[in-house]
Amino acid sequence: MSKPETEAAPAAPPPEPGSRPEPEVKRLSGRGLLWRALALAVGTLLIVNGSVYGNDTHWPFASMGQFAFRVGDNDSIRSTFLAAVDEDGNLQRVALSHNNIGIARAEVEGQQRNFILEPQMLSALAENYARRHPGSPELVQLWLCQDITELYKGRERGTSIETMVGWPANTLIPESLPEPGGEKVAVDLDAPENSRPNTDESTGQSGQESR
Repeated sequence: MSKPETEAAPAAPPPEPGSRPEPEVKRLSGRGLLWRALALAVGTLLIVNGSVYGNDTHWPFASMGQFAFRVGDNDSIRSTFLAAVDEDGNLQRVALSHNNIGIARAEVEGQQRNFILEPQMLSALAENYARRHPGSPELVQLWLCQDITELYKGRERGTSIETMVGWPANTLIPESLPEPGGEKVAVDLDAPENSRPNTDESTGQSGQESR
């Protein structure tokens, strides 16, 4: 007795014109899985260690100090800024940006202690400003300062300005300093009210000026 003939499987339909064949799925080998797991473990350890013990120099495995802080309801908010008088005698705020002074705000804040200990470092910012603004009056006196906002129960209680350091004269910032975004103001640096010394050159701390 003869066996019934087996029917052949239907042929796969031809691909439609313009369609792409599905790529072959490749599974990771045991070795590939192992080194990926090790890389993940090492990265996790670096981030955890940096978050606990690291500082700005360990970024990206540590948080940047300018962002990694919490302000309490009764604390103060400090914002670093640069002010200057140009050769025409105009007092102004100078934007802390790489395009403006050759160094970014984060770098200025990260080196704040060095600026205080070595005020002549501010001269490099004046030189960078002159190179980037060849048609503008040069900066002849600079101050590194902080706007301070005092909080009480989460609400603003008052504001002040602290002069961290000045160069070439380590004096307090004149009280006529314009508000952020304000126009330049003429100032006489030889006037007694504009030549008050910054009291503690070793730390840059000075009597705060209320506003």
